[in-house]
Amino acid sequence: MRNKLKKPLKKRQNSEYWIYGHHAVVAALKNKKREKYEIVFTTEAKKKLEKEINLQELKLIKKIKNRDEIENLLGEKSNHQGICLKANKIANQELKELISNIKSDNALIVLLDQLEDPQNVGAIFRSALAFNLNGVIMTENNSVNENAFLTKAASGGIDKLPFAKIKNISSSIKVLKDSGYWIYGLDVDTSKTIDQINYPKKVVIVLGSEHRGIRKITSSLCDEIVKIEMNDAIESLNVSNTAAIAFFHISKSMII
Repeated sequence: MRNKLKKPLKKRQNSEYWIYGHHAVVAALKNKKREKYEIVFTTEAKKKLEKEINLQELKLIKKIKNRDEIENLLGEKSNHQGICLKANKIANQELKELISNIKSDNALIVLLDQLEDPQNVGAIFRSALAFNLNGVIMTENNSVNENAFLTKAASGGIDKLPFAKIKNISSSIKVLKDSGYWIYGLDVDTSKTIDQINYPKKVVIVLGSEHRGIRKITSSLCDEIVKIEMNDAIESLNVSNTAAIAFFHISKSMII
């Protein structure tokens, strides 16, 4: 009886893409959990990179090209800063794993409920890193996937900050509550402002989509709905601006 040949392991579909921009590439190179294959840079970008990364230790293809060649490689006009890296998307982490890896008594997490704009999500990752959040949670349905625009806007945040993608928001929020987290949704249609809350040690901030805001089902699962107080002359802020303000305020207001 002949032995059956083992099938080669399949790569995750559509998992490879080009990361561009100095900060995004450096963060991806330092992320041990991300698979990397090829790096392309101009001579100038290579010299800048060598100040932060030992290129001789990188086990990947290295190519020198000019800026126009890199633009042609990326297939679009972009602020690539003379450097790009072909890599896999970061493998998804389970929510329970993300929670268990947070060792501090105080914890602040953001949950992005069906955000579709990569620039907004990237900017939120960047702000989350700036204000020392412990993680990012994203819904799988009707949400942006990791791509070059998101990674560039995140400026390294997506490789430095743990994140998880969830399928069911109801069961996920139950897991968070069972782990001691209090859930606060951001919405303009409420009377309570973010500075009227005495925040506990474990907080999840929920942000709704760019166009619809927080969903009714999501709102019903929150412990409290709050808003950012602002001038009546403007109806609302961009979701990434809202996120940055909320991260700053809540991170400074949480009980120590």
